[in-house]
Amino acid sequence: MSQIIYEDLHLVPKYAKAHGIVMSLAFTVMMPLGVFAIRFLRVKGTIWIHVVWQLLSWILMLAGLATGIRVGKILDRLHNNAHTILGTIVVVLLLFQPFIGLIHHFRFRKTQKPGKWTRLHVWYGRVLILLGIINGGLGLELAANTTGGEIAYGVVGGIFGAGLLLVAILVETKKLPFWKERNAGDIG
Repeated sequence: MSQIIYEDLHLVPKYAKAHGIVMSLAFTVMMPLGVFAIRFLRVKGTIWIHVVWQLLSWILMLAGLATGIRVGKILDRLHNNAHTILGTIVVVLLLFQPFIGLIHHFRFRKTQKPGKWTRLHVWYGRVLILLGIINGGLGLELAANTTGGEIAYGVVGGIFGAGLLLVAILVETKKLPFWKERNAGDIG
């Protein structure tokens, strides 16, 4: 049976703050910006901007996971609440995303057309980013954050989350092309 680690309680504020900041940055800002980059940038090398940006986001996510695990162990809140359970699931699933993206890239280079791996990479990423944004709200509730902090997170997460949904709707309703003819060799 787990228990609170009293001698480490003094570390919780620092680790919890680091966890919240890093995960918020990764999920509500950086990952959505990586999606917007691949969709809207019209420069040579867009794919590499997307890849590097998302890998930086991924590294931040892993750093946030490490601090979150530490807080969870100290407070005995690891995997006994919605935030830590959903957060762990999202992070574990996102560990596969770069590899799905790589398979998509190799398939795309061969056919120069989006395929099943493209759809999987795109939708898998969209869903997990949105779940990560939602999970941040659960984390703020668990941490009993300030109302101002919750509002700020809600505004930023809401804007970027709505942006992701809007892009998905426009792409799926064919109001925004699924891939850019102009940079076709650059998308995958």
